[in-house]
Amino acid sequence: MFWLLKHMWTQNFPPPPTWSVDDIPDQTGRVHLVTGGNAGLGFETTKALLKKNATVYIATRNRWKAGEAILQLKDQTGREARFFELDLASLDSVKRAATIFLTLETELHVLYNNAGVMFPDISLLTADRYDLQIGTNMLGHFYLTKLLMPALKAGKARIVNLSSIVTLYMPSLRGL
Repeated sequence: MFWLLKHMWTQNFPPPPTWSVDDIPDQTGRVHLVTGGNAGLGFETTKALLKKNATVYIATRNRWKAGEAILQLKDQTGREARFFELDLASLDSVKRAATIFLTLETELHVLYNNAGVMFPDISLLTADRYDLQIGTNMLGHFYLTKLLMPALKAGKARIVNLSSIVTLYMPSLRGL
């Protein structure tokens, strides 16, 4: 129990960083795919990468929200992200998206599995009838990563999986 409290404390009050987005090297010629790149951490990740000349795909299910984010990013960085339609709550959508991506790009240098839902109503399910939170946050990203493996291997890629502290320590708070 002490370890958990200590770990939660350091997660909430980490030491000052020694590295910043300014330290990201030039990303010219490198392809990045950010799920949920239209909001939150995904948006900020996309913005930092665009400032470093990366080709960035914003993978999200909502074309309108992605369009708004792309306009905002272009205004802030002078560079344009690319919309990539992906609904992680549908394995058919994931397969379709991965197939399209592999026709667009032969290499993927970094995949950011960032998108997710938090505390949806317990009755909500994915298109494949899985719990919406598990299906979207875990199964959809796992399947996407598996299907993009040829481009990931060709790009000698990194895969970045984001998660909240709630997902790490308390996988089911729905009953509270």
